Amino acid sequence: MIKNAFMRRGSAWFLAAALLISIIGFVFTGAISASAKSFEEIPLDKAKAVYLYNVENDRILVSQNAHDKIQPVSTVKIMAGLICTEMLYDRLDDIVVVTQAMIDGVAGQHFNIMPGHNLSVRDLLYLAFCGGCHKSINILAYVVSGNLPNFITLMNNKAAALGMKDTFYSNATGMHDEAMYTTVNDIAKLCLAASENPLLMQITTASDHKTEKLGEKNFTFENRNYLVGTGYTAKYFNSLCHGLAAGSTVESGYCAATIADNGNLSYICIVMGATAEEDGTIMSYSLVNDLVKWAYDAWGYVEIISVGNTVSEMPVSMSLDVDKVLVVPGKSFSAYLPKATVLGTDVTYSYTLNSEELQAPISEGAHVGLLTAYYNGEELATVELVTKTSVAQSEVLYAMTKIKEISQSRVFIASVVFAIVFTLAYIIIKAIIRGTANNKKYKYR
Repeated sequence: MIKNAFMRRGSAWFLAAALLISIIGFVFTGAISASAKSFEEIPLDKAKAVYLYNVENDRILVSQNAHDKIQPVSTVKIMAGLICTEMLYDRLDDIVVVTQAMIDGVAGQHFNIMPGHNLSVRDLLYLAFCGGCHKSINILAYVVSGNLPNFITLMNNKAAALGMKDTFYSNATGMHDEAMYTTVNDIAKLCLAASENPLLMQITTASDHKTEKLGEKNFTFENRNYLVGTGYTAKYFNSLCHGLAAGSTVESGYCAATIADNGNLSYICIVMGATAEEDGTIMSYSLVNDLVKWAYDAWGYVEIISVGNTVSEMPVSMSLDVDKVLVVPGKSFSAYLPKATVLGTDVTYSYTLNSEELQAPISEGAHVGLLTAYYNGEELATVELVTKTSVAQSEVLYAMTKIKEISQSRVFIASVVFAIVFTLAYIIIKAIIRGTANNKKYKYR
C-alpha cells in the first residue's frame, strides 16, 4: 500500500514537473520565435546606409545606399587604429610622456589625460580603440608621425591603398567635419583589412582593460562598443561580434561596424546614420543584431550535389549480369546559398557523358562525364560523374565478340579469299597436270 501510494505520488509529481517544463519550453520557444525577424521585418529605414557582407564567399547580402557619401563618424577610429597597430605593434611597452601639444584642442572622450602623464603604448592603444579616448588617438598620432597633419596624411594614403576611392579624412577621431566623407562600401574595405590585423581585433574586441598607470593610479575602463562590452549596458551585447568601432555624433547619428563570426561563417556588418528611438533604443546596435541573426538564420552552406544521388544511367555491353550502370557524382559539393533554396528549382543541373555506352569490365568510380550545377542561371560548380558500381565482363560474350571481330576483319576476309583462290588454283593446276599426263599416256599407246 505504502509503495503504491508512493508510486502514485511520484507519478503525480513527475507529470506536474513535465507539464511545467512543457509550459516553460513553450514560452521560451515563443519568445525566441517572437524575437526572430524575417528580412522584411528589419527596419532598415532607421539608418541612412547599411552593408552586410559575407567574407568567406565574397557575397554582399545587404547594400543600402552603399555608395552615398556620408560622415565616417567613429569608423575613422578603425583607420587610425589600423595605422597605429601596424606601426607600433613591436613598441607596446614603450612609455610615452604626454605633452600639451599632443592634446591641444581635442574634443570628445579623454579620460582626464594631462600633460606630464606617462602612458605605455599598449595603454594608449586600448584607451583609444577600446575606450574611445580621443586624447589617446592624438597622442598616438604624434608617436607615429610627429604631428597630427602627418598622421592624417597617412590615413588618406592608406585609404587610397585599400581602394577606398570615396573617402577623405580630415581628423583622426571621427568628430563631425563637413570636409570629411566616406561610403559604407569603402568602410567595408577598411573593415576587411582591419580584420586581418590580430592586435587591432584584440583591442577592439576586449570587454575592458586595466591601465598600467594613468597619472598616479591604475584603473579599469569598459569597451564603449555595446556589441562587445557590457560595462555600460548588456542590452546589445552579441557574443558573435568582434570589434571594430561604434559611436555617434549629433550631426550624423549613430554608427556601428563589426565583424560577426561563428567559427564557420563571418560577416562584416555596417550601419551608419542610425536613429535613437523614443524608448532609448539605439538603432545602430539593434540593426546590427537583427542583420547578423538574420544572416545566420537565412543563409548557410547548402549541399547541392550529393555523392549518392543518381544522375543518369548508361547502357552496358559485354555483361550477362546487367545491361545498365548508374551514374553518380564523384564528390559532394555545398554552396553558400539561402537555406530555403529548392534544389531542382532554384538550383538546376546539366550533364554530359563521355560516350553512349560502356563496355564491361567496368570499375566502380570510373570517370564517365561531368555534372554542372547552376543557381538562378549562375554556374556554381562542376564535378566528375562516375559509375556507381563495378560490372564484371562475360567471358562467353567476350569470346563471341572476339570471334565476330576476327571474322569481320579485313585480314581474316583476305586470308579466307586467299585460301579459296589458292585452293581453286591448286585444283585447276592439279587438273591441268592430270589432263596432260593422260593425254601423253593415250598418245604413246
